[in-house]
Amino acid sequence: MGMAMVGGAAVSLVGTSLLPLDQEVGTHASAAGAVLGIGLMAAAVNPAGNIGWVRAGILYGFVVLAFEAGSYYLWRSPFHIGPVFFGLAFSLLLIATYPQRRQLIPPTSGRVTKMPTTTDHKPATHEMTEPAD
Repeated sequence: MGMAMVGGAAVSLVGTSLLPLDQEVGTHASAAGAVLGIGLMAAAVNPAGNIGWVRAGILYGFVVLAFEAGSYYLWRSPFHIGPVFFGLAFSLLLIATYPQRRQLIPPTSGRVTKMPTTTDHKPATHEMTEPAD
């Protein structure tokens, strides 16, 4: 998936060279796609150590579906099934082949910050002293 995304980013350079709308708003779509692809290739070496990249790869498929559906319903542009199929297929493959699937969803409860407890200190006592004249 990572290599295909890097390749897709390279191919998109030709399309954006005529009308670089991504650069006009302060981003570069080809660079963003290349970074995501490189991150996914790095995560393939050690998926448990790069869980953030694996989560981003899973999210990619659903974001592509949302973009295609949104552009179809909002602007009546043609629905491209290829990127949606590619994205969702690899998102499901990442979920199915991840060694510790339970860790893909971060825990939302149980994050309690524990206060340090020490028994070495005595409670502070406040003594009343009269101000010196």
